[in-house]
Amino acid sequence: MARSVTYSIVDHPDGRFAVVAASAAGSVHWRCGFLTLAEAERCVEDLRAIMAACGAVLVRWEAELPDTDLRAMLRALRPPFQ
Repeated sequence: MARSVTYSIVDHPDGRFAVVAASAAGSVHWRCGFLTLAEAERCVEDLRAIMAACGAVLVRWEAELPDTDLRAMLRALRPPFQ
């Protein structure tokens, strides 16, 4: 059975966007600083291609993950890359 990775595009008050992905194992990865929603969506398409190559399915989640405040997490942690 293929594993799934869920993602969401998070908007920030400064107008930028971040793509946040969570694996089935519970690890969370993100990329911040997209100036437009279109840039964030292009990142998602690249992520979808990578996940397909790994045998994983990328699924969009519309609601927050249980017990996870994505906006607070992104404010508190330094982005892994910019």
